[in-house]
Amino acid sequence: MATFGVVDEDLKVDYKAELLKKVEQGLIPDEEIRSLIRSQLERPLSRMSIANTQANDAAALGIYQWPASFYEIMLGKIMKLSCCYFKDESSTLEEAGIAMLELYCERAQIQDGQSVLDIGCGYGSTVFYIAQKYPNCHITGITNSVEQKNYVEEQAKKHDLTRNVEIILADVSTFETKEQYDRILAIESFEEMKNYNLLLNKIAKWMKRDGLLFIQHMCHKDLAYIQEPFDEDDWLSEWTLYSTGYMTMPSAQLLLYFQDDVSIVNHWIINGKNFSRMCEEYLKNIDGNTVAVRNTLKSNSSNIEEETLTRLSKRMRFMCLFFSELMQYNNGEEWMVTHLLFEKK
Repeated sequence: MATFGVVDEDLKVDYKAELLKKVEQGLIPDEEIRSLIRSQLERPLSRMSIANTQANDAAALGIYQWPASFYEIMLGKIMKLSCCYFKDESSTLEEAGIAMLELYCERAQIQDGQSVLDIGCGYGSTVFYIAQKYPNCHITGITNSVEQKNYVEEQAKKHDLTRNVEIILADVSTFETKEQYDRILAIESFEEMKNYNLLLNKIAKWMKRDGLLFIQHMCHKDLAYIQEPFDEDDWLSEWTLYSTGYMTMPSAQLLLYFQDDVSIVNHWIINGKNFSRMCEEYLKNIDGNTVAVRNTLKSNSSNIEEETLTRLSKRMRFMCLFFSELMQYNNGEEWMVTHLLFEKK
């Protein structure tokens, strides 16, 4: 029982559980969900500090093992599971994805004939763009997802790119190689790692003497934190599809403090509304193909129950809503995306 002036902890748990249940059942309108998300985003802004960068084992995310056919629906043609760049209001999701891939090539100073390592290659959007644009490059992608590795390898065969595309199934935190590369790219993979000093020390060993490291990551304008509940009232941090404590949100400047083994060459900021708009396009793709989404999730597991199907699709929609609201907050100038280019010391 709750007493005067005291909040019953069981009531808080029940409230969060009931709210999550209603979200998963599709009983709460998007506008109400968005309002709830915005109210949660405002709470921790005055209480964050620099993130704890102690080593932490990364847990495999279930969402990366979802069937590729689902992501073909949500992500569209180029299968880009990271921020796109919308040059103007008329840009489509595909055009925005290509525009961002072109920025990678330009800012990473990629040239034909180079060796390229893509850390956290996802479904291969960056790998395939470079392989097709620079046919004499050799691109190696690392992923810890069996589903992603199989998909990229199948697509490489389909498009006759096996000669210059190689995919390695590995966890980058334990991966070791004697190979060195002209260019290394890490596109939205640093958010899933800890101990940046150790990580950059490892990556620097994979860089050739004149090699360059290009990083894209989400960030807050000046705060860094680990995605975990701030207090017992913070239901939002628990409801993203990321395990509590798994995701790090760096600040825009955080990696500049880790230059023992690499030195900064250039640094760019991309307004968060680009990420938000991408998420809105994802939502359109999900909502416009509800039957196909359910069928592809069901085909991945013949024993899956209807209730579970609904819950999975609603949770993915919720994650799109979450990141859309997060990245458009304060006109896209609170949370945003940063590009960094490092050279080897």
